[in-house]
This record gives sequence, structure tokens and C-alpha cells, in this order.
Amino acid sequence: MLEPQRIFPKDTLYGKTLLNGVSNGRGGSMTTEITKIYDNGWFFKPQVSYKRLGDQETPDYVLSNTGVQEIGASIHVGKNLFTWGWDARYSYYDAEIAILRASHIGSTDDLNRAINNGEPEVIRPFTYDLLNPRQKVTHHLGKLRFYKRFEGLGKLTLQYDFQQNRRLEFDVRRGDNDDRASIDLELTTHTFNGDFKWDSKPNFQLQTGLLARYQENFPNPNTGVRRLIPDYERFDAGLFLLGEYRYNNFTFEGGIRFDFMRIDAQKFYRITRWENEGYDEEFSDLIIDAQDSQFLVNPVFDYHTFSGTVGARWETLNSGTLKANYALAQRAPNPSELFSDGLHHSAARIELGDLRIDKETSHKISVSYQRNFRSWGFTIEPYANFVQDFILIEPTDVEFTIRGSFPVWEYRQTDVRLLGFDLSVYTDWAKNWSTNHTFSFIKGRDISLEIPLINVPPVSFNNSVTFNKPEWNDFEVSLESQYVFRQNETPDDIEVFSPQDQADIVLQVNTAPPAYHLMGLRSKLEFPLGNKTILTTSLRVNNLLNTSYRDYLNRLRYFADDLGRNFILQLKLSY
Repeated sequence: MLEPQRIFPKDTLYGKTLLNGVSNGRGGSMTTEITKIYDNGWFFKPQVSYKRLGDQETPDYVLSNTGVQEIGASIHVGKNLFTWGWDARYSYYDAEIAILRASHIGSTDDLNRAINNGEPEVIRPFTYDLLNPRQKVTHHLGKLRFYKRFEGLGKLTLQYDFQQNRRLEFDVRRGDNDDRASIDLELTTHTFNGDFKWDSKPNFQLQTGLLARYQENFPNPNTGVRRLIPDYERFDAGLFLLGEYRYNNFTFEGGIRFDFMRIDAQKFYRITRWENEGYDEEFSDLIIDAQDSQFLVNPVFDYHTFSGTVGARWETLNSGTLKANYALAQRAPNPSELFSDGLHHSAARIELGDLRIDKETSHKISVSYQRNFRSWGFTIEPYANFVQDFILIEPTDVEFTIRGSFPVWEYRQTDVRLLGFDLSVYTDWAKNWSTNHTFSFIKGRDISLEIPLINVPPVSFNNSVTFNKPEWNDFEVSLESQYVFRQNETPDDIEVFSPQDQADIVLQVNTAPPAYHLMGLRSKLEFPLGNKTILTTSLRVNNLLNTSYRDYLNRLRYFADDLGRNFILQLKLSY
């Protein structure tokens, strides 16, 4: 979560309102907030927002049932002084999100046609209706923070967070149950963290802290559908120590962290799946009850993870900066990776977890060099990351259910190697003209199976040229270009049985889409309205040439193209 803007103790009142009009979806959004600060440190900041879009569109057809409606509100109050302070914040968010209708397919052959033919099975006229399949999400967040500065030492910060998330997923059902949620999850989280930062020395800083978290997930058992995520309680505790030391042009950084996590779950498994996965041999002691064709099991797993980092930065005398860093990181599996067992509607796939999944361990080495000249500069950042027991999810089969045919994605662990680099260059080659260029390259390999790693971002090349004229009401206009290469290193496609052909066919679920080139335009103007009020107008055009394309990392790319041309007009009033 992003930290709120810092509040300075000065008697003032200011605010801003943003209005956005969006062509692709034929809707828009509104956000407004006001901040009142008193010179004794007290402040008050309310905010509200609303967003409404209808069906979005590709260059060639409507993406039926992709509208969204969101509403949000927050209030932030407290007292902020240099020596001490406190603040409290509450936010509410409610969203209803329609899921592409064409992603829910009637049969295995329909699924094969949708993936291999390149056009959605369902295309309807534009509408603002939010039909099934869809999600409804409600989020409550409360935060209470206190800080105290100690002269000659540093700053103590204590914080408590409360979060409650309710997620409903509605499927395309038959009969009278169309308005009953297929998935109904309520996740409640309590988090406490505290840290102390020694920052009284100009060349040395040290920070230490702890974290404690309790999380409870409760899925409504009365949906009539097997639960994707089961009941579970999760306990987290962590300790960390960070340090920074500066000597002349050198800065040395380091840190260590230890975390403990316990997951205590109760879950029903179909006996056939329990035995097919071999759980009856490894986890028979977890069974606490047997009901008809199901086992009720009680997995209780403990994980201990350690992370550490060490690095150095050298500010050279010729306006250059050289950085080097090594990081060891361990991550415990999350409940989805362990227990997923059903249809994930927003991803349009059946997801299966694995009780055997353990923590993953990564070793990452990175170096970067930045150099600035009079009118141009560059940064190059090569890196290598070796991960033991990397947790991934991949397609393995197709399953036909009463709700349609869906790809089956299963979690597994393997050892991987990631090698890559990022390059960025900027130029200020004339008084009012500048350009920016970035190039990203990464290669991923499953070194256990000696195959390409799934879902590695393809190589991309981004460029922009900008003209600005401050005396023209701070006028600025940019032309942007993004070229995404085809990802030509992917795992093999899978074979599935076709009832229509009565034979195995290749389902191109791993085949990457072609390369694509997108153009964009961005501009802005500012208009003073009185002494303290400024109106900023901006226009952004995404996919300027209305190019048809599919993003390799988009989970719904199997069923439809990505978004077509989109005009976004924003009016920002600062007062």
C-alpha cells in the first residue's frame, strides 16, 4: 500500500478534483479530496472516487461483458509534529467487475476453437450491463499509526492495520441460481509492526523492527460449488535489521530478515483426487473426517524463511554511479499455491495447488552503472537470479464441468535461472526537445527439466520524443512507441482429447502471440484560475494506430485481442 503524502504543520486548506473521460468503455471516473491542516499539527483529509465503464473494445469487436463500476471513500485524520505524532485512516472500496463472457466456454472443442482460431466465441453489442461471469469486491481498511522522535537517537514508529476483504464471484449458471455467488470469500487481516530508526548520525543509519500478523479466510460453504480456497488461519511473525554507512563517495548497505509463518487449514478433498495426487501415502495423518466421496483434512504447516542483502554504491567523480548488490531471499508458499482447487473465474481456468510445495530460495546478483553527461545520460543494469524450488503455475490439461470447459493449471516447483538486463538512455538534444529510450531483456530457463520457463516477459523496446514549452501554459506533448518482440522461448503446448474428433489434439495454450508495435500520444496544458487555483488539462491516446495485438502475459489472451484505441481526457483542478 502506498504511504499517504506527508503533512506539514502549517495552517492551510487545499484540495484537488480529477475528472477523466475514457473513450474505450465510454465512461470515466471522478476523484476529489480536500486537506485541512492547522498550525498546531492537526489535519483532516477526506476523499471520494467513482468509476464507471461499459464494455471495452478491440479494433475489430466488442469485448462483451467487460464493464466495471467502482466507488471508494477514505478519511485521514491526525496530528503531525516533528517530535511526535499520530494519524488514523479508514478507507472503503466497492467494485463490481464483469469478466469477459467469451472466456467461459461450453465444451472442450469450443475452447480449442477459441484459443486456436483467434476470435471470441461470444460477441455482442456494446452495453453497460454487468452480467455473469462477474466479481463483486468489498474492501475495508483501517490504520492507526504513532511515531516519536528521540533527540540524539532516532525515530520510533508503531502501526496497526485492519483489513477485511469480501470477494464474490458469479458464474454463468442454469436455472434459478444465476444470482447466487459461486465463490464467496471473506479474508480478515490484523497486522502490527513497529520499527526504530537510528538516524542522528550524518553518515550512518540503522533500522530494526518486527511484524506480527493474523489472517483468517472464511469461504461461504453454501454456494453449491467446490471452494477455490478453503478455511484457514495464518500467523506471521518477522524481525529485520537494516543498515547504511556512507564514507566519502561510497555507500554500503546491508540487511537481514527472519520470518515465521504457520498455516492452519481445513479443506475437503475428493477421494479420487487425494489418491491420484499420492496424498494418501504422504498425508494420511491429516484426515480428520470422511464424508461420502470426500475427505476433510487439517493441514498445519510451519515455514521458517531467511533473507539477506548486501550492496555498495560508488559515486564517481565524472558524474557516474556504480552499484553492486547481492540478495538472498526465501519465500513461503501462499494459501493459493497450496490449496487452490477449483475454477478461478477472473482467470477463466481451473487452478490446482499442491500440499508438497515448500519455500523457494533465490540468489540474485545485480550491477548497475549510471552516467550523466551535459545533454544525455544512460543506465545499464545486468542481473542474474538463480531460484531453487521456484513456484510456478502451468497448464496441464482441460477439464469439462457443468459450467463449461476450462484449462487446468497446476502449481509445481522447480529450479530456474533468470538472466537479463535493462538499458535506459535519455537525451536533451535541443532547448525544448528530449527523448527517452528503454530496452528490457530477460531469459528464463527451467534448469530442472531443461525447458523454457513459462510466463517470462518478452523483450521490449520503448521510445518517446517530447516537446515542451513552459511559456505556453506549460505545454507538453509526447509521442510514444512500444515494440514488444514475440516470446519465442516457451514450453511445449499440451494435448487434450477432442470429443468432436474423438482424438487427441494440440491446444496452443503455451504458444506466444506475434510481436506488436503500439504508438501513443500524451499532452498537457495548465491554466491559472486566480491566485491559488490551477486547471491542468491532459489528453492521452493509447494504441494510437488501433493495432490488433495480444499480450503474452495477459491471462485472457486465449479468448480475445487486447484493447483498441483509447482516448483519455483528464481535467485536474488544484485549489
